[in-house]
Amino acid sequence: MKTIRHTVFAPILAFALLYPSLAQTATPASEPSTQEDKPVRQPPDQANQAKPDQATPQNLPNAPSSNKPSLSDLGFPPEQTQANPKEQALLDKRTHMLKIHQKLGFITLFPLAATVVTSVGAGGRSTSKTARDIHTALGAATGDLYFTSAYFAIRAPRVPGTQTRGQIRVHRALAWVHGPGMIMTPILGAMAFDQKSKGEKVHGIAQAHGPVAIVTAGAYGAAFAAVAFKF
Repeated sequence: MKTIRHTVFAPILAFALLYPSLAQTATPASEPSTQEDKPVRQPPDQANQAKPDQATPQNLPNAPSSNKPSLSDLGFPPEQTQANPKEQALLDKRTHMLKIHQKLGFITLFPLAATVVTSVGAGGRSTSKTARDIHTALGAATGDLYFTSAYFAIRAPRVPGTQTRGQIRVHRALAWVHGPGMIMTPILGAMAFDQKSKGEKVHGIAQAHGPVAIVTAGAYGAAFAAVAFKF
């Protein structure tokens, strides 16, 4: 009986003695799973260092100032920066008159070219009164348009301090050629017309009507091209 009791209770007593040590050994194995489920909180200093790309308001650059420098700050006196109504009105008037001068000058090209073409039939030996009348009418229309255009160029107000440069100088220089030519050509043409009407041959100074007209037309065409085309 003693042998049976020892056999039965010996395992139970051994299990009771070993149970505390087994419980302590099993507890650390379950701790890692508990710690992984809980979020880890970092100190404030470490949280700021973890995101270096995010700039704080203290690190932002200063915004540019909205105050722009004025002309007086740059050294320009007020009398040079303020608009002058009188000078502006003068400039507007000059621009308007010169535009009319250009338009009339362009229109004058057409009767001038027609006058040169009809001069062939008006000045030859076998001419008719009709051809001479057409040539005279076209010459008169050319003269009227020319002097009207010249009026707007001459009467355009001058702006003080401006200088003529480039192709405008060529345009003005040629005016000293076609201007007198436009005065002499109709005078010589009237003398030639009177001689032809009397059945006489064109003679004397009236013979210069054709050459003067050609030189005048050529100078006028060059003056127009000087302002119409850039070269």
